[in-house]
Amino acid sequence: MADLGLVRVHMGKATHDSVKCSGCGYMLSLDHSGPCPRCGDIRKTHDVHIEETLHLEGSMHWQHVREYYEKHQVLLAVVIIVTVGSPFLGLVLAGWIGVAVGLLIGATALVVGFRAVIKVREIREGS
Repeated sequence: MADLGLVRVHMGKATHDSVKCSGCGYMLSLDHSGPCPRCGDIRKTHDVHIEETLHLEGSMHWQHVREYYEKHQVLLAVVIIVTVGSPFLGLVLAGWIGVAVGLLIGATALVVGFRAVIKVREIREGS
């Protein structure tokens, strides 16, 4: 992403320095009209000096965003073991105690699961 700001042109000045005959190079006055008094040629060369000022301003801004998932291998293994093992524990502890223990283990697995995989976003900016 680039943002180029402002461009200003200052209108300068033009000065008419001299006029000469294009045929023989004879210097003529600035207000001379008609043919050259020396050779009779009607072509004229005008020397003009032009002075201009150009001012440029700009700015640039960049941003780099990197997103990835960071996995905690130990916590991920615990979540998988608890998820697979809790039904078998419920089978062994049948009844309301099995249900309560299964819910408690499931809630624990949920909390640990949130820590097992984390989305990371790194943002770098500059100008």
